[in-house]
Amino acid sequence: MITSYSRELMLGIPQGTLIDIETTGLDMNHDEIVLFGYIQESHLEIICRSSQQEAPFIAQLAELVPTLPRPFYAYNLSFEKGFLQAKGIGIEGIDLFQPWKEKAEALYLKWPKLDELFSHAEHYFNEPVISGKDVPLLWQRFLYTEDNNYLQQIIKHNESDLLRELYLLVYYRDSYKV
Repeated sequence: MITSYSRELMLGIPQGTLIDIETTGLDMNHDEIVLFGYIQESHLEIICRSSQQEAPFIAQLAELVPTLPRPFYAYNLSFEKGFLQAKGIGIEGIDLFQPWKEKAEALYLKWPKLDELFSHAEHYFNEPVISGKDVPLLWQRFLYTEDNNYLQQIIKHNESDLLRELYLLVYYRDSYKV
């Protein structure tokens, strides 16, 4: 079973596909992919598993990913690349994290997380923010209760990440060489 979400954006990218995944953890050899989100031109699409079985979801991704326009863009591309490769899906692309990593290293700062470069409006109002760290617990709660609200929270988090990554790509476009 798959749950999907899509919307047209007022802004897009002229070539390539911006991607972001959500997983049950950080170990690409043991953890699972629960969501694949992407922006192609001005279309945002999120595909989320809604069953415990990962194999049908991976099969769908294996058909989809080769049809998406190149190059792929992602914040910390090695994470997406590693997880997808562990599932038999190869990708190459441009890491939106790289210029920020290099700048941080030159200034002897820790590498920035996406949340540190661009925060959520909810932070200002002291409202809850769904982070990537919340995804494994939300996924477990969904599997236990079958309450789609948990999936919607994972989708909301992914949409937020994709939109903030799109801002990086569009505003700082000269930082990313195709």
